[in-house]
Parts: sequence; structure tokens; C-alpha cells
Amino acid sequence: MKRTVFGALGLVANAVGLVVMPIVAAFIGGAMIYAGSSEMTPLDPSGDTFEASSWSMYTIAAPADDHGTTTCEIEGADISVSPSDAQDVSMGSVDGEPYYDLYDVQVFGDQEVSVTCTGGEAIALWDAGMGGLLVSLGIGVLLPVALGLIALVMTIWGIIALVRSA
Repeated sequence: MKRTVFGALGLVANAVGLVVMPIVAAFIGGAMIYAGSSEMTPLDPSGDTFEASSWSMYTIAAPADDHGTTTCEIEGADISVSPSDAQDVSMGSVDGEPYYDLYDVQVFGDQEVSVTCTGGEAIALWDAGMGGLLVSLGIGVLLPVALGLIALVMTIWGIIALVRSA
């Protein structure tokens, strides 16, 4: 009987966790991404390179003065480049000056990526990393699912024990 009650309580608690934990995990992951790398790495707009990892997302950004006039050519072995959807959002700064997103860069495999820009005097690289995403995935999805499976096993085990004892 005790196993059945604890299993049922576990299922109820896990049902609440499946709703609440992804929201909490999204906040934690977002905070980790932002706090972990709010400083940007300056790049030479006339031509520069950076080492890219497939476990990161990258943003090329420019200060407000250069934002509307800067265009960049970004090249790599296997990359996807798109104009940023959040061009009015500053994800970081260089020497205290906010930089605003120009391009989002996704790489497929570790490689060197080259950046050449015209129309602006300064650009910077922001490495979003994937640590926050992995933590939020683990906390928000995997943990509640694992605990739910344990609660389900305890409930079934309790029901079987209850039926056998009767």
C-alpha cells in the first residue's frame, strides 16, 4: 500500500514538474547564456578569422554608429549565415560600448570562419555557447521524464504488491 501511495504522489508531483520545470529551466539557461558571455570579442572589419565550434552559436555585431552601414561577407567550410532577427538588441559590449546584432552564424563542425566587413569601423563576435541550452534541456525535460518513469514504476510495483497481498 505504501508503494502505491508514494508512486501516485510521485506521478502527481511529476505532472506538476513537467509543466513548471521547463519554464524554470528556460530562465536558468537564458541567464547562463547571457551571463556567461556578455563580453564580445573585437574583430578587424577589414578581415579577420575566428575558430568556430559546432557546440556554439555566433553573432557578428556592430556598434550603433556603424550598425546601419555595415555589411559583412562571412565564409567557412560548412556554415549558415542569416541576417539577425534581433538587430535592435544588444547582446554584449566592447569596452562598455553596446554592440547590436548584424548576422547570426551557425557552423556545422569545428572550423575556421573568416569575416570581412565594409561600411563600418568596428565589428565584434559574440559566442553564445551551448552550455545554457544543455542545462535547460537537462533540467526542464530529461529530469522530469526520468522522475516520471521512476514514479510510474513505483505505482505499478505498489499495485502488484497490493494485489498479491489481498
